[in-house]
Amino acid sequence: MAQHKTSVIRFLNELNSREVKSAFEFLSTILEGLEDKPDPDRIEIEIVDSAYQAIEKLSVLESMLRKYVNDENNKTLPGNKLFDLYER
Repeated sequence: MAQHKTSVIRFLNELNSREVKSAFEFLSTILEGLEDKPDPDRIEIEIVDSAYQAIEKLSVLESMLRKYVNDENNKTLPGNKLFDLYER
């Protein structure tokens, strides 16, 4: 399980790296240009729509992965959970 958690943390670190942030800045510039276009082609509208969907989904994924890593850190053993229930 630790190997899996380490991979998730590495992915999150990579996602927040300078290179990835730079790529998203370029994407933002592209989107601004396409959004400001007076009469966009259908493909350009689809690019804008798909890009925003991808950004949103990636943001949700990042949030879920962060929660997953944090929940894994706070997990108690099943025996401890049962003991806590009996104690209450």
